[in-house]
Amino acid sequence: MARYDINIFNRCIEVDLHGYSHRTAHMVAREKIKEAYEHGFRYVRLIHGAANIQHKEDGGSIKFALRSMLKSGELVRWVEERNSKNHKISDRSMVLALRKNPAPVDGEWKDMPIDEY
Repeated sequence: MARYDINIFNRCIEVDLHGYSHRTAHMVAREKIKEAYEHGFRYVRLIHGAANIQHKEDGGSIKFALRSMLKSGELVRWVEERNSKNHKISDRSMVLALRKNPAPVDGEWKDMPIDEY
């Protein structure tokens, strides 16, 4: 079930992408990364699952799409460089270290779309 949890003490948001299609997961991940940066958070944990999938052709499309987003530089506006030691990439999730926002905002977090399946 797709959801997000905010930890204000660790300045981290955890986003579970289960229940989304590849396309929606990509959109939600990008939006939550941007939003976390805007709020001055330090980390975003994206839970994608597919822990037993090691190769793209075997499945795990969300897992590999997220890794591709980081590699391609698509997130460079908000996320530290792709080779940063502060990122934690695992089989089930990835924790991305965000750049420091010099002017964070305090406000409401946007709702996520409903599960697709």
